[in-house]
Amino acid sequence: MVSIATACGGDDEAPAGSGGAGGAGASSAGAAGAPDGGSSAITATGTGGTTTGGTATGATTTTGGAGGAAAGGAAGAGGEGGEGSDAPFRVIDLNDVKSNPGNYEGDGGWFEFRPNLQKLILAGEELTQHIAILWYTVTDGSVGLHLHSKTESVYVIDGTQTDAKGTYTNGNVYFNPPGSGHQISDSSGFFLLAYAAPPNFMDTDLIEEYTPIVIDTMDPDLTSEYEFEEVADGLSTYSVPLDEEGGMTAELIETSSTGAYEFDGNYVLVLEGTCEIHGESEGPGMLIVANAITPKTYEISAPTDSTCRAMGISF
Repeated sequence: MVSIATACGGDDEAPAGSGGAGGAGASSAGAAGAPDGGSSAITATGTGGTTTGGTATGATTTTGGAGGAAAGGAAGAGGEGGEGSDAPFRVIDLNDVKSNPGNYEGDGGWFEFRPNLQKLILAGEELTQHIAILWYTVTDGSVGLHLHSKTESVYVIDGTQTDAKGTYTNGNVYFNPPGSGHQISDSSGFFLLAYAAPPNFMDTDLIEEYTPIVIDTMDPDLTSEYEFEEVADGLSTYSVPLDEEGGMTAELIETSSTGAYEFDGNYVLVLEGTCEIHGESEGPGMLIVANAITPKTYEISAPTDSTCRAMGISF
C-alpha cells in the first residue's frame, strides 16, 4: 500500500541485531564498532509521531552515540535488538559493505553459504522469506542448480553474475518468477537479494521455462523506457509486473517533491540523487531495511531542488 503525505517535520539468513529506537520522533543509533575496532556503516533507526489525514508528523530525528556491537547486528542507544527490537529500521551503506566487508564479521555477520560465497543476513530467517547480501570471494564464483518456488530479486551492488539467461552488471536488478531455477557461474562481487522463499537445491526437476524481468536502474532514460505513473506533482512510480503468486512486489520511485510519499515494504534502496527517508538525507547505495519481515512504512521525499530515485521491495 502506498499513499502521499505532506511532511510537517523533519539464498538464506538469520535475523541480525539492531539498536533500540527513540520514542516520539525518529532516532538514529550511532555506528556499531567492528570487531577490529573499526566502525561499520549499519545504524538502527526508529520512527515516531503519527500520520493523520495523510499528513506526517513527528518527523524530527536525533543521532545517538557510538555502539560497540559487531557490525552484523549493529547496536544503538537502547541496547541490542533483533526482529523484535524497538527500532523498526536499520540503515546500511552498501558502498561501505563492498569496500570494507571485514567490518561485517562476528556474530550475525558473514557466513559461508556455498564454497567461496559468503552471506550476510539482514532480515528474516534462513528457511523462510529473507533479505541478504551475497559476496563472491573469488572471480569465478558459482552456485549449483536450484529452484525458486517464489519470486527472487537480485540487485548487483558491485560485480557480475552470470546464469543461462545472461550476465548482470552493476545497477542491474533482476526478478526470477516462481517456478524458475538457475545455475550461477563466473560471478564475483556483492549482491543484494530478497527471497520470498529460500532457494531449493533438491527439487530441481520442478524448474519451468521462464523469462526474468531485468531492469538497468542506472539507465538515464529509465522513466521514459518504463511506464511510470504520475502520482502527484513531481512524483512518479513504476510497479514492476511481478507474478501475483510470487509473494513479492517491487516499485521504482522517482520524486522531486518535498512532500512525503509513503511506501509499505521491507527495504528501500537509494539509486540516484538524494532521498529524504524518515527525515534523513540518504545518497546512492544507502539501504534502509526493516528489521522484521512484516512490511513497514517508509516516508520518502526529495530535498528542495533535488531529485530522488529509489527502489522498494515488499513481501
